[in-house]
Amino acid sequence: MAQHTNPDLNDTVQPVAMFDADTLTISAGGFSLSLTLKEIERNWDALSHFPDRRARMELGALGERVNAFAAHVAAIVARGGILDAGAEIERFTVRHVQLTRRAWAMESRCMSWFVVGPARFPVDRNRKRQASADNAFRVVSEHAKAARAAVERTAFPHGAPGEPIRASNPDAPALIRAEIEKRQAAHAMMKAANAAIRSAKGKDVDAKVQAVVDATGWREAKARRCVVPPQEWMGAGFPAYQLAGELAEIKRLATRLATIEANRERGTVEHEHNTTAGRLRVVENGDAARIQMFFDGKPEAATRDLMKREGFRWAPSEGAWQRHLNNAGRYSASRVVSALQGEPSA
Repeated sequence: MAQHTNPDLNDTVQPVAMFDADTLTISAGGFSLSLTLKEIERNWDALSHFPDRRARMELGALGERVNAFAAHVAAIVARGGILDAGAEIERFTVRHVQLTRRAWAMESRCMSWFVVGPARFPVDRNRKRQASADNAFRVVSEHAKAARAAVERTAFPHGAPGEPIRASNPDAPALIRAEIEKRQAAHAMMKAANAAIRSAKGKDVDAKVQAVVDATGWREAKARRCVVPPQEWMGAGFPAYQLAGELAEIKRLATRLATIEANRERGTVEHEHNTTAGRLRVVENGDAARIQMFFDGKPEAATRDLMKREGFRWAPSEGAWQRHLNNAGRYSASRVVSALQGEPSA
């Protein structure tokens, strides 16, 4: 009986891999493949007394990984992500199958003396081959993880729903203002609830609950949790540290909003320097919220190490080394320029 290797796959994306009579069938866009146990079990002839069992496990694991990625893409689409789901799944499947078969081939060169016998066993050579095979399987695992992150970045270039607001998001100022307003309203409600509890004299819990309801408009159940918290030691109302924490967060958001707006009003600022690494352009990109450094070509290893030490990372999509645009980023950029011009940094 045919079955999906991942029964939880979202219905919006068809299963990519299926098992049927010891055969794994993979179909993704224009890519299709059929693998049987007999075709691949020879890879473990020298490693296991039961290579067919290992082959079945490997085929099942490959199918699970491919279908798990398809389910991940389906979940992203369901959350409102914008991407070509079919193309992303096909691209991942083709590459992942290649990497997996490469790992199998590398492991086929390994041996176990329990299987082949201990006489004249090439210990050192086998150890090197096993290390190479282990690394190949590590690449397979890392590819699955990296592909998930990459497809999410493609679908949500400015961050997924629920994630922190990115400065590069075109709507960042409006989103931060909305967050500030929400927190200010919450802080006002906390203060109103505390004032209502204090205004209700005596120990009548119901009177305090009603006072909170009248002051905040909350449902009775929520007001009662405020007056009589689950943990008695917490006391009624909102503690001072919670109110102070909310104010601190509002202040932090206001500062961040001011920084983002100032960077955008300033626009793109560019400076050019002659350095030992050649011509260097330093760009303050307010729209992307990044300070970027452009070299004419690929810098030498020492220069790349310097960039990394100063917090810059290579961005292939921009063709630049970049980090967040803030005072720390500007200071790091000045240190890089000074170092490449042979000047002592401040």
